[in-house]
Amino acid sequence: MSAAHSPGTPVRAARSRGQRGASATALTGLALAVAIGVWWLGSARLALDHGTDAGRGAADALHALWLVRGMALSILCVRVGALYGWRRGADAGLGLISPSWPVVALAWSASATSLTQVALAELLLLAGSAALPLLGLFLRRSLRRVELAVVAGSGVGAALAAALWAASGSGYMPLH
Repeated sequence: MSAAHSPGTPVRAARSRGQRGASATALTGLALAVAIGVWWLGSARLALDHGTDAGRGAADALHALWLVRGMALSILCVRVGALYGWRRGADAGLGLISPSWPVVALAWSASATSLTQVALAELLLLAGSAALPLLGLFLRRSLRRVELAVVAGSGVGAALAAALWAASGSGYMPLH
């Protein structure tokens, strides 16, 4: 029996795909943090040049970080939960949101946003990274077909992201 057809090969291949997926999610979270951090620094420089409040740009960066990570989390975690289960979905969600924490801390310190609001927003993201994969797992067990569960999970995640986008204009969001 060749090494390509040994009994442990599919398991090893699935594990390596899962590890690549986790690192890709963490890289996506890092790219998001860098993009918003660069945007925030640019807006702060412009605010200083024009003599306006640079703290407003920091508050906008906090809001953008929360909104974009929440939308990406809803799409990613439901789908990954349906495909790979709760643990990998939660790991993917944590990998997406945690690289932004240094930027969140810096933007909070430069804004007038209260620490309670920022902590609440981050706790909501953490709760979402734990709960949304459960929704995907529920879809997988209910629909009994992985392919159908992944498609349904993508649709549910997109609907949740759209709802979050629509609700972002209301005063009920943690960072507005």
